[in-house]
Amino acid sequence: MVWDLPTRVFHWGFVVSIAGAYISGERGALDVHELFSLFALGLIVFRLIWGVIGYETARFSNFLTTPAKIGAYLRRVIARDTPLHIGHNPLGGLAVIALLAVMGAMAVTGLWTGDDILYEAPMPILGLAPELAAPMGSWHQDIHRLVIPLIALHLLAIVTHRVWLGEKLVSRMVRGGTAPQKPTRRQTWLGLGLLAFCVSASLSLALVTPNFI
Repeated sequence: MVWDLPTRVFHWGFVVSIAGAYISGERGALDVHELFSLFALGLIVFRLIWGVIGYETARFSNFLTTPAKIGAYLRRVIARDTPLHIGHNPLGGLAVIALLAVMGAMAVTGLWTGDDILYEAPMPILGLAPELAAPMGSWHQDIHRLVIPLIALHLLAIVTHRVWLGEKLVSRMVRGGTAPQKPTRRQTWLGLGLLAFCVSASLSLALVTPNFI
């Protein structure tokens, strides 16, 4: 099992961005919340691109599969007879899509979400569909309720793989794991450069809000 360096940097950056956005949002620190949210948005954009052009195990085509195969894999998990996957297993692939979808929806709706007092969101300031501010704000709050249950399921899956199946997923996401064909240096630098560009472009949106002028 192997994950390339850009994917690993994305993963741990995503952990930091989600935790930072959630905590700052709960405490009402909206300027900090905006930065963490834009950080997450940039990471998500990178991951969507990298899922198409990146290293083999990072590509969506490598781990997206049918419900039947997901069910078959789940039965093998229960039987403690899971095959080795070079990248994400079917359930892991499903978790990736769920996290990207929910956190992506949070980040996008947040671009229009303000409190009309202390904070204004970037898109209405730029004049981009300001009429969406109210519905986006409502959706942002609704989607927010899915974050903690989704993270809890993710952590439960990690513990299950470690205790029930003996798979050290966390250490592999730190070290990268091993595979017959490792990412090339060109692939690695391309991925890191793309990640830095996406995050920088996303964070630049903070410059248009009053808190950062």
